[in-house]
Amino acid sequence: MSLNELIKRATKAWHGVKVGQPDWGEQSHSFALSTSLRGEGLFVYLILNAYWEPLDFELPLPDHPEGKAWRRWIDTSRPSPEDIVPWETAPVVGGSTYRAGPRSVVVLFEQLQEGRI
Repeated sequence: MSLNELIKRATKAWHGVKVGQPDWGEQSHSFALSTSLRGEGLFVYLILNAYWEPLDFELPLPDHPEGKAWRRWIDTSRPSPEDIVPWETAPVVGGSTYRAGPRSVVVLFEQLQEGRI
């Protein structure tokens, strides 16, 4: 399946620092996007923080009973080589929020089935 087809099939939702509350105002400096690729057993949470200070983003709760913890794949505010890590060794994110550093991109994922990524 092509990337284009995966994106078409994905369920998407926009967020701000609060789940389900995107800020589309002129002064907004951040947003988040959640995508669900159920057929692939993968859930992704993308955070874009263009603000000059860190922001705490509320994390969506799993909408599926077999969900696992969010794992951090990319965080451009972290020093290398922690900024981008292999999927297999991505650390678990604890808690209900994630602090995105100033002017950073964060990609978290949740995997339902081992070995699918």
